[in-house]
Order: sequence, then C-alpha cells, then structure tokens
Amino acid sequence: MKLKEECGIFGGISFSGDIAPSIRKGLFMLQHRGQESAGICCGNYSLEIVKNKGLVMEALPDSAISNLRGRSGIGHVRYSTQGESDTIHAQPFLINYLGENVSIAHNGNVVSAMNMRQELENAGEIFLTSSDTEMILKKVVLDIHKKPSVWTFEEIGEVLDNNFSEGSWSLLFGFAGRVMGFRDPCGYRPLMFCEAEEGYFLSSEDCAFQLLTPKKIIEIQPGEGIEITADSYTIKRFSDEKTSKKCVFEHIYFAKPVSNIFGRNVYTTRVDLGRKCAEENHVDADVIVPVMDSGFPSAIGYSEKSGIPMHMGLLRNHWVGRTFIEPGQLTRAKKVRQKLTPIEPVIKDKRVILVDDSLVRGTTSRELVRMLKKTGAKEVHFRLASPMLVNSCLWGIDIPTCEELIANSFDSAAEIADFIEADSIGYLSFKGLKDIFGQEGWCYHCFEKACPLKNKQEQHSNLVVI
Repeated sequence: MKLKEECGIFGGISFSGDIAPSIRKGLFMLQHRGQESAGICCGNYSLEIVKNKGLVMEALPDSAISNLRGRSGIGHVRYSTQGESDTIHAQPFLINYLGENVSIAHNGNVVSAMNMRQELENAGEIFLTSSDTEMILKKVVLDIHKKPSVWTFEEIGEVLDNNFSEGSWSLLFGFAGRVMGFRDPCGYRPLMFCEAEEGYFLSSEDCAFQLLTPKKIIEIQPGEGIEITADSYTIKRFSDEKTSKKCVFEHIYFAKPVSNIFGRNVYTTRVDLGRKCAEENHVDADVIVPVMDSGFPSAIGYSEKSGIPMHMGLLRNHWVGRTFIEPGQLTRAKKVRQKLTPIEPVIKDKRVILVDDSLVRGTTSRELVRMLKKTGAKEVHFRLASPMLVNSCLWGIDIPTCEELIANSFDSAAEIADFIEADSIGYLSFKGLKDIFGQEGWCYHCFEKACPLKNKQEQHSNLVVI
C-alpha cells in the first residue's frame, strides 16, 4: 500500500551564515512526506523565495539557492491534498502586505478553510490558488490588519484558534528575522523543535535534525506554538488542548522509521504491529517477504513472532518514489513494476507471506501477487500490519474516497484475497491496533465505521484491473 501524506515543513534560524542550505538538508530528510514540489523562503530584512516542482535536489539545486540570503527562513515539501499539483501551489507561500513580507508553510488539511473561502469569494475576495494554506494566511491578514513585522504570536494564535481549531495542521510563519510555529489543538500532525549547535529549527519529524548537531529536541504539544528569534525561543500555548487525535497513520506508514512521533519510535512501533499481526493471522509458509520499504519493520515483527524466516524477496529500486505519490492508478501500477523486482531463489517453489503496512485500493497488492506467482511462488499469503481501511480521511491524508477503498467493495476478506489473487489475506484487527496504541488519544477514523456506499458490485468498477 502506498498512501500520500500532505507535506513536510522545516524552518528556523541559523546562528551564523545563511540558513537556506540547512533548510534544504532538512527538507531532503523529509522527502518521504512529499515529492511533488519543494521550496525555501528566507531573509534577514526582506524575504526571497525559490520553489519548484520535483524532488528537493531537483527543485532546489545549488544554482537556485546560492543567492538566498538570510539567517531565518522556512521550507516545504509537498504532496497535494488541497490544491492542484503545479508550481503555483508549491509552498511556502509568500505575500507582500503593507510593504512587508510574510511567508507560510503548512502540513495538514483544514476543511473549514475551504468553506470560509466561499464566503470571502462571495464578498469579493480573490484567491490565486485553490489551497487551504492561502485561505489561512488571508484570514490572518484580514483579522490582524497590521504590518507583518508587528504581528504577535498571540494575535496569530487567536486567529488560528477562533477559525481553524477543528483542522489538522502544523504551520510555520516566516518573517524577516523570526519564525513562528503552531500545532493544532487536537494534535493530528506532529511538530518538533531542535536546539542545535547550528541554530534553532522546527520540523515535521525529528529525523530532519540528523544532519545537525542537536543539543535538545522537544515535541511541540497540541495547542502550543513557538516563537524563534536570533537570540532565543519561547514555547507558548495559544489554545486549550482538546481531546487528542494523533494520526495513527504517521506510525503505520508516513513517518520515517528513525523518527520519534507522538512519544513513540516509529520503527519499534511497526515491529510491534507485525508481531501482533502474526499473533492474529498465522499461516504455514516457508518465507516472509516484506513489501519494501514501509512493510520491512512489520515483516521483521511477523518473522520474530511466527518463527518463519524473512528474506528480501523483492528488491526495491530507490530511484522510484513512493508509488501512491503518483496520480492515477494505472501510473501507480506501472511504478510498482519499476520499483520492485522479485529475487527468484527466494521466491521460487516457496509458500510466501507478503507483509505490507496497509491495503488501500489493491492496485499495488494485486500487481505484487501476480509478480511473485509469475516468479514461481507456490502460494502467496498477504498480511497487513493494520486493519481494513473503511473510511476516507478528512484531515490531510490522501486516503481515497470511500468508493475507491477495496475493503468497501467486497463483503469479506476472502473476496478481497480473490480479487488481488492471493491464496489468503489477513489484517491486523482493530482491537489489535488499539492494544498497541491505546484506546484513547489517537485518530482511528479511517478504520472505524465505513461510510455508506452504493451497491458493492458497482464499486468494483472503481478498482483498476491490469
């Protein structure tokens, strides 16, 4: 399974020298969170921006960032959940208001922003993009109504709390010489702070600090934010913390295994998910093969619990990005063939357990099963280290419409197994997931009650068969 997550953000203030190279390093470490575009905005007295489509090192080559000056700045890698996939929607966004600059970078999704946009358009406002990020910035400008240089943390926080508190977001605001970060009151999205020898930095994940020399790493809590200047930083609360709804998919798929998200290490959590899946879904087999890379830790856990050896039966081509990042199911299926190559001695004449993190549409899974059987596997049993996805996501994860989810198109797991041409399929149970993460504090929306659909037979037409 390959899902798309909305974005990665990175920014801060350098103690010495221009910050653009440090931001690019941070964005490079967050490349897994978005592969459509990348951008940097920085400056000491006025802000300048470079952004483009493509991967970080393509969009931000040395020639593009060499003229970016300034010790403060913010950056962004993007996958679109609101807004089109083109250069104009690449972030950060930079505006000039009352003769001064302010920039914004956003990780998440704010449904209410799009409703607010309609109201403002009816009142005569004009928007340059279809992004909720532009709406957030415009609302802050309209409500504070002062030069950006005198905006306070408290004023921005009040606008966010009064208008977007139900959204899923971590936000960075970049000014000449200072940076502010805010995390939504429910804590859907992570936001990490690092005090390093090189400066003060903010990021979607702490893995982005690995290319620095960290002295202290702090997770910004839900409803909190931080103001960073060249001399100091202050962590403040701008909203009362609401019922925690940390996105469980950060651990299941999105975050890097080396990251620590919501107080848990991602790698060890995925190993635990694999162990639990093995407890619940035993099958006799000869070898366990992970779907690389996100299924690898769960396959280790499954192997440890089951006693069945794990081997790298599928070799990943790392020059191909995350398959779900590609728009269109036909394109994704073709990318699967480019991305993963079976290793025949591991597969041939073996009963194979194929372990992945989750199953969304079935496009990738069906292609993988066919690939292994063509290579000579006697049996292919699919195991998923998460429950069935039965509901779409409202909060910035590009989980498809309910009609596209394979679990909503069939009445049983056995039917899904038949569709993807596997000999069997086994999901981690919802109870098993909660045994690992806990009953409270997490957003489980996509695993809970399925949304109403048309006749299931009609839904089959939404699943691409190749």
